[in-house]
Amino acid sequence: MPDLEIKCLHCKQVFVFTEKEQEVFYRNNWHQPQYCPKCRSKKLMKSENAPKKFEIICDHCGKKDLVPFQPKVGREVLCRNCHEALRAKTRYL
Repeated sequence: MPDLEIKCLHCKQVFVFTEKEQEVFYRNNWHQPQYCPKCRSKKLMKSENAPKKFEIICDHCGKKDLVPFQPKVGREVLCRNCHEALRAKTRYL
């Protein structure tokens, strides 16, 4: 199966439906996508089944960010950048 170029029904941009993606869709008995990955993800985030995001203020840098969990009172909460930096730092200890 060669890669396919498909025109998105929403934004009208052409996107590539790769051979690997085609195999996954075929295996799961799904129809080929009609929307580009960007429009699909926007549509998913607007749906009722979308994961809820909670606004936080980072305890390290003070930046506002969204997290996919309800922060608990009294527990430290970090933005994505501070969380990744802390993970990278502790990974090599």
